[in-house]
Amino acid sequence: MTIYAYVASYVDNALTIFDVSDPANPTHVGAITGAGSPNYLDYPQDVYVAGDYAYVVASGDNALTIFDISDPANPTHVGAITGAGSPNYLDYPFAVRVVGDYAYVVSYFDNALTIFDVSDPANPTHVGAITGAGSPNYLDGPNAVHVVGDYAYVTTDCDNALTIFDVSDPANPTHVGAITGAGSPNYLDGPNAVHVVGDYAYVASYVGDALTIFDVSDPANPTHVGAITGAGSPNYLDGAGDVHVVGDYAYVASYVDDALTIFDISDPANPTHVGAITGAGSPNYLDTPRDVHVAGDYAYVAAYDDDALTIFDVSDPANPTHVGVIRGAGSPNYLDDPVGVFIPEIIAKIGGVSLEPALGSMGII
Repeated sequence: MTIYAYVASYVDNALTIFDVSDPANPTHVGAITGAGSPNYLDYPQDVYVAGDYAYVVASGDNALTIFDISDPANPTHVGAITGAGSPNYLDYPFAVRVVGDYAYVVSYFDNALTIFDVSDPANPTHVGAITGAGSPNYLDGPNAVHVVGDYAYVTTDCDNALTIFDVSDPANPTHVGAITGAGSPNYLDGPNAVHVVGDYAYVASYVGDALTIFDVSDPANPTHVGAITGAGSPNYLDGAGDVHVVGDYAYVASYVDDALTIFDISDPANPTHVGAITGAGSPNYLDTPRDVHVAGDYAYVAAYDDDALTIFDVSDPANPTHVGVIRGAGSPNYLDDPVGVFIPEIIAKIGGVSLEPALGSMGII
């Protein structure tokens, strides 16, 4: 099975596709670039892939753009929606997640979560939005969103908050609950990423140098469960910027510590350090890692200042090892300051039928 990695690069104004089927030898497959109309790739911040389409938010263009990636060697523009302020609230969009027919976008300067209907990729349309810094919505500087079931979980940089919204009616998202607070115990000083699995939300906070776990089984009352903190060895959480949870492990990319760290979260009340790999430049190319995505036995890291997509073998979480890398600003790799990486993966099959569409509709992958 061919495995592709989709990378958004901030300075190159690009979405690039790499074949990572051989992790030791990732290769360039295709790319699409260009600020302004029609591609609207001026300073892309995030990429999400669902089916034959890649959804990219670009902060310079105040845009959500959709690309057809059915031919990875030739990604093509399909549709876009733009506009700061009402009604689209796309002033500096920072993150996007797609579940079913809807794209959920958080925009940093509009203090907003906006929902778009993308059932017709050539014509994305505004459906609903919720805005507002401070209580109760705590949407001052939203920078990450994860959608599971009827709920959207949003971290906000300036409000030091994790906020939960009911999105069961996409035209009318409503505030459900929130938890805030820099420092102990919540360590939500500058939260930058959230990943929700089961009853728990895992939040990486770049100012708090922390991974914090919250029980969100009651969305109206998220509660602190556990946390692990600390810059430098052994936790390497200085500037914790992204987190991806798979099974019993949380993988955190920390852009001040130039590190990928793995934590055992099987006991959410007591997350523990398992292993780490660090180092800017050759061979690990972890200078300012901005995004991490884990699929199978491998962690894929986008390193901003190394202009690199680096692949690590994490089959032994206590001993992550460098496997391969591809790098280079400008043509053909367009990896000048990569900020987002996404690897679609078929999870499993029953009777020859893939479970991936069903899982995706629930926001699990």
